[in-house]
Amino acid sequence: MAGKISGILRAAGFAACLLCTVYMLYFAGTWKAVAELEASGARSLTIAGMAAVTEGEVVRAGNGCTVIRYYHEWDGAEYQKVIKGENEDYPENAIVPVIYTVGMGAGSCLAAGFYRKPMQILGLVGTFLLLLGITLSFGRKGRGKNGKKKDHSR
Repeated sequence: MAGKISGILRAAGFAACLLCTVYMLYFAGTWKAVAELEASGARSLTIAGMAAVTEGEVVRAGNGCTVIRYYHEWDGAEYQKVIKGENEDYPENAIVPVIYTVGMGAGSCLAAGFYRKPMQILGLVGTFLLLLGITLSFGRKGRGKNGKKKDHSR
């Protein structure tokens, strides 16, 4: 039973850590793309014809929601994305990186870094679960199916 529990804990911890790592890579890549945008002077940067990165501006932050205005390359207009929730890293008039898929409609963007702190907490919980699962599996070594220590004497 302890072997199954340690395996489940290790798998859940690894999945949480992997999810956090992918989100942090996405966050870093988006900020790098925005830095290249600022250097080139363009309004948006299309990646592989599928996604576009642009700068957005926080128009309103308060009352339980955040409104981000961003440029959409498809028709050259500016759209707004309303996110339910507030983030102290996103005050009004802050410039934030925004990524959206080219074929999607208006308002279907992701603000990079908006969920950074919850993802960091998820990474810490995943690390704890992974280490707990590994610790439980070490305690299980050398025991038989009935839970008693194996007799290795001859």
